[in-house]
Amino acid sequence: MGILNKLFGFRWSLYIVRNENELIYAMHENSVIRIIGYCMSYFKNGNNPVEPWSLHLNFNKKNKSFKLLSNHITPDGEDFTDLLIKQIETIDPGYRVKGGEPVFINAHTKKKLEIRHEIDYSNLQKEIDNYGEQKEPTFFP
Repeated sequence: MGILNKLFGFRWSLYIVRNENELIYAMHENSVIRIIGYCMSYFKNGNNPVEPWSLHLNFNKKNKSFKLLSNHITPDGEDFTDLLIKQIETIDPGYRVKGGEPVFINAHTKKKLEIRHEIDYSNLQKEIDNYGEQKEPTFFP
């Protein structure tokens, strides 16, 4: 984490939430475009996170957020829709900033996690429930 981010915090965060109110994981980065790039392919063909999971983008400077859904990503999972860009611009008109290395953490333990290419959702709940006993689950780019 850079010295400016330590002092002022990251511009954007992606929150992985269970049951709409329990923060489980957070990814922090200055570039919202880079954050979305890590997960957008999973929204391909109209897919959304399976209940009880949801993803929320938060502009930390104003603490404004919205739920990330499949209608924010094109059906091929390769690009952003106009709806997403408009929501981002409304919250953060200066959103086009240089990205860096994101920080991904377990919200309960504050432990930094490795960012990997795949996540196994079928075992995610089991891994979260037993996070002290098993290796931490990882996120996907």
